[in-house]
Amino acid sequence: MHTSTPRQLGLILAVTTVLVIWCSAAVRAADDATLWEAAVAKVDAGDLAGASSLFAQLINDYPNSSNAPAAQLKLAYIKIRTSADATQEIMDAFSLVRTKYPSSTEAGEALVRIGYLNSKSDAAKAISDFSAFLTSYPSHDLAAEVQQSLGRLYVRTLELDKAEAAFDQVAAISGAPADVVEEAALQSGFVEIMKFYASRDKLHLARAIDAFSVLSSSSRVNVAAKADLGVAEATLLMGNPIEAREKYKAISRKYSGDLYFRGFALYGVALCSQHARDAERAAGDYSTFLSTLTGSTLKEKDDAWKAIALGSVNARAQASVQKDGSWERIPASSIVPKAAYFKGECLYTLARYKEAKQQFEDVLSAFPSGEVAGQAQAALLRCQMAKGEK
Repeated sequence: MHTSTPRQLGLILAVTTVLVIWCSAAVRAADDATLWEAAVAKVDAGDLAGASSLFAQLINDYPNSSNAPAAQLKLAYIKIRTSADATQEIMDAFSLVRTKYPSSTEAGEALVRIGYLNSKSDAAKAISDFSAFLTSYPSHDLAAEVQQSLGRLYVRTLELDKAEAAFDQVAAISGAPADVVEEAALQSGFVEIMKFYASRDKLHLARAIDAFSVLSSSSRVNVAAKADLGVAEATLLMGNPIEAREKYKAISRKYSGDLYFRGFALYGVALCSQHARDAERAAGDYSTFLSTLTGSTLKEKDDAWKAIALGSVNARAQASVQKDGSWERIPASSIVPKAAYFKGECLYTLARYKEAKQQFEDVLSAFPSGEVAGQAQAALLRCQMAKGEK
């Protein structure tokens, strides 16, 4: 019978210990992975309560797991879906990711979400959050998106130089998605137009046209169309309404299959005619724009246009409008009442007072409140005076 020596026994015990430790770690890893996969599956299936329980178990049982920060982040996102109006609770949930796992990439993403939450009510705080993120996580996958969002916040606070610098910086971020780079370049161009309104320096318009012209050949219709419209707008502001009118007409043809961009361009055509002091042509151009919309009344046409405009933006903007009616987020969403009012002004200029009076009455009937209503009411009085009515 063979008897193991003490040295051999020591080796056997050492190997056995290593195997036990390795196997234990393998079991823990398997359990960790199983919990993660099961939790994610429950999220996909819509069982958020079940998913929350499993994510919490993973964090509790495997606090040092590589999945723990992601699980904590998932819990914060679930809080958004289950308690959308509990802003502070959501904020706390994302803050917990940063507190527990400060060196993780998830901590960076949590900071971004905190910034977006703050952006709803406190632009200064959001700017601070996004700036801190970009300083700490310059190579993060979200860096380009956050840089663009920072630019938008500076636009909101009317810090236009900072806004333009932020948009221009997007292209310098390594790995920035092409669509984000193009959107930022578009916004930089529109900031130049805002600078023109603030200073009346046409140099800003020239810069805007240069920025837009680079993007007009984009393969993305949404980008190319906005760039083309930007060039036309800047040309009109340059004081060249005839040239701008031709650009808007070309856009209406180029995007004839896109109701939003075509409609936007047709409105621009009419606006250019009016700026050129050709009231007869402008009245016809406004009628052309309005005739492209379904409905027999201005209110029906406005509803049709708003539906078209809403369909032109992303899901986030659509949700915002549907939640609180914030149409100002949708460019040109209010041009139907403006087109109808301006048509009346053109008819008045042509001394067609009866038609103008009827047009202003239609505007007031469809839009009884707001800025256009006040303008239409004053114009209606002018028509009555011109006709000798009291």
